[in-house]
Amino acid sequence: MLRGILGGTHLVQVTGTPGTGLELFLNTPARTALIRSTGHHLPQLTRLLPALAAPRERVTDDENLRAAWYMPGEAWVGACPPCTGRAGRAVLVYPETAGHVCRRHRRWLLAHPGRPASIPLEILPEVLTAHRHHFVLAWSRPDAADVAALAAAVVWSWQVQGWRSEPVWQDRVRRLAAVTGSVPTAVVPHALVSYPETIAVARLLGAPRWQQRLRETAAIEGADAATELLLGEISRRVGRPWLADWLTACTRTRPRTAAQADSLNG
Repeated sequence: MLRGILGGTHLVQVTGTPGTGLELFLNTPARTALIRSTGHHLPQLTRLLPALAAPRERVTDDENLRAAWYMPGEAWVGACPPCTGRAGRAVLVYPETAGHVCRRHRRWLLAHPGRPASIPLEILPEVLTAHRHHFVLAWSRPDAADVAALAAAVVWSWQVQGWRSEPVWQDRVRRLAAVTGSVPTAVVPHALVSYPETIAVARLLGAPRWQQRLRETAAIEGADAATELLLGEISRRVGRPWLADWLTACTRTRPRTAAQADSLNG
């Protein structure tokens, strides 16, 4: 791109190298040259390259073509290695809401700046199933990213409260450690371990029918009844019949400040 699009009579001034930063940021004249060359409008390009909409302060010269290498400002992962094998090096992509999985090659994509990195998911079919549900959620709700983030906070709070030794998660940790060659303690914190439960909770929190039912229950029977209904449904959806009672017990025994900070209370 630097040589073909931004070259010519007035060569682009480049700060840094791909070794000092993983993403190329452009000033206004350089973005204009890119738009002219590709034939796409800026909004179309920024959906693929978010950095185009937010140039760094150091790339402020609006008279000359300028570009600079910096670390990405958005969360990123390495592209699927089988998909980009011909590139010969790591290709970075923005995963967006449900992009951590390459559905074609069934791999969970990781953030590794030096080489393509991913985890094969053949031994974790529940993760692939959850990703299909996540993909549908992402297409059906404009706020899917926020819903998934809230669900992740909920599930993370379960881990903090002592659910790390739960047998289903422990089995998933063992399978994940076996396929990656890592020790189990290095795998436990990974989001992949609790991903199926996170998406199950996200689908419930993002369901308009359930939101309406909870509001009606709270209005008629009170907030405690709505909470009991919600916990019972979460318990059913994540396949842990004991979870509702466990969460209720934790809420009652925790200090008031901890209970108020619970993500479900929002």
